[in-house]
Amino acid sequence: MINPSEVGKSGELVRLRTLESIWVQGKLRMWGRWSYIGGGSGGNMFNQLLASGKITKSAINDALRRMKKSGITKPELEAYLREILDSKNKTGLAFCSDEEGLKIDGVIASVLMNKEYRGLYSVIVDRHRLRKSKLQMAKELNSKHPDWTLITCRRRIDTWISLAESILYAPLCDAFGTNGDRFKLQSEQESA
Repeated sequence: MINPSEVGKSGELVRLRTLESIWVQGKLRMWGRWSYIGGGSGGNMFNQLLASGKITKSAINDALRRMKKSGITKPELEAYLREILDSKNKTGLAFCSDEEGLKIDGVIASVLMNKEYRGLYSVIVDRHRLRKSKLQMAKELNSKHPDWTLITCRRRIDTWISLAESILYAPLCDAFGTNGDRFKLQSEQESA
């Protein structure tokens, strides 16, 4: 199977290459889980529990007690764990440390928390922290703007998510000290 290096129409300016898009979405997904579980306070304990290799009943009870103390409700914790169990791919990308979570949170805040991009911030929060599907987000947008068709709302949500990811890509690369051009193929021609 041949995977394209870019998705979308040629000439589009704010479209990430396929691997860039996957990388950003992975970082945002990790940030969403980290921030959803209580800003990392309870999530860090959960991550430590998973990383320890040997999980005992007392360690699980201790982690649950500390998570409850940090303000996580049982339904929130159950939804979080169910999503992990139901996901197709079980990888280390499901979790991030407090350090990584704070780094991603700082980039998102510095780039999207201003008058110009505040709407994009709420789109990213809805998608990654609140785990809303694009269809659910489009239906909510359609209820606010009943004169727009649902397909128009879906396209706008897709465009806004893509734009936010494109805006966040370079700052996230800088924050993590990675080369932003590393996904560019050697044989790839420069765009005009």
